[in-house]
Amino acid sequence: MAKQVTIEIIVRGDILDNNILRKFATKLKTRKYSADFTSSVTVPPFLVATEKRYPSLAVLYAMVDLENIFDMKNILDELADEENLEIISYKQL
Repeated sequence: MAKQVTIEIIVRGDILDNNILRKFATKLKTRKYSADFTSSVTVPPFLVATEKRYPSLAVLYAMVDLENIFDMKNILDELADEENLEIISYKQL
């Protein structure tokens, strides 16, 4: 059994409007990694944010096998490119 580590990921962009968390989970499932994550999403005042296109912020805590830590980063980078996200932080805790 591989050692599991926790990674903190902070991402900025249209998290709710573009269903980013679902897309990230789908990418992890299709690659069959033994990884899972929890998340907290902070949204600016919603009506103003949608009108002025203010980004929301997501903090994800992922549990991933140590051997897949860089693969998970690649999946996140791929998603960021597709969805125009900004990765603020990606660090192992």
